[in-house]
Amino acid sequence: MSTLVTGATGQVGRRVLTELRRRGLPAAGASRDGEVRLDWTDTTSWEPALKGVESLFVTVPMASGLADRAGAFLEKAAGTGVRTAVLTTAMGTENGPPDSEQRVLERRVRELFDHWTVVRPNWLDQDFTEGLFARLARSRNGRLELPLRKHAAVSFVDARDVTDTVVAALTDDSLHGREYTLTGPAPVTFREVVRMTKGTESPVWRYKKLDEAGFYFRATNMGWSDRYVDTLNERFRAVANGQAAVVTDDVRRALGRDPVPMAKFVRESVH
Repeated sequence: MSTLVTGATGQVGRRVLTELRRRGLPAAGASRDGEVRLDWTDTTSWEPALKGVESLFVTVPMASGLADRAGAFLEKAAGTGVRTAVLTTAMGTENGPPDSEQRVLERRVRELFDHWTVVRPNWLDQDFTEGLFARLARSRNGRLELPLRKHAAVSFVDARDVTDTVVAALTDDSLHGREYTLTGPAPVTFREVVRMTKGTESPVWRYKKLDEAGFYFRATNMGWSDRYVDTLNERFRAVANGQAAVVTDDVRRALGRDPVPMAKFVRESVH
């Protein structure tokens, strides 16, 4: 085994693992109940998980409170001979407080590994079909309720573009020592996404604006932690301020091709 993929059941992690294996590259998925057991809170699981690992894909759940543990795991990995580490955080992490969880992890990766890459994706297209927005909409009979105007715009990025960038960083030395903020080719509003998916089997087919208090009530009633909901509201404020509508050329910089447009994702994924 040469590549260990953490978060192997997540939207990006499972795609990274699948793509590495499709290419015939040795890789294993790590999670608390996966083929390789890895529990951030159980240090006894770390050394067995790292046995034979040469490269590492790291993703840590947002607002999980696990940054210190994950940082210690990265230190362990570097000490056992892992040469390459690719970390995903989120668009805008570099502008957050210096002690924020994701920014701390970015700093640790840069400090510990000679070959490192940081990937910061914007909100994913797949959030509408299998991620956060889909879960929220299913709980409200297809109505997505967020503390945002329907005209709020986001340069949503396809998980396939994120996956391809991560895999390239794991397999191509030319991407080492770089940071990539991944976006789609153009900002798209929530209203436009709903229009694109109208009449399909999309989990999201209506939209309603809530205030932050209303969203907090809905989300905590779903069992989400206060810390997680507070972090989501911070990200929604960035959307409201226009920060998530920024478009970068980092997909092209990393992969030499244009990113997948939202309309193409909808055509291919929602019927």
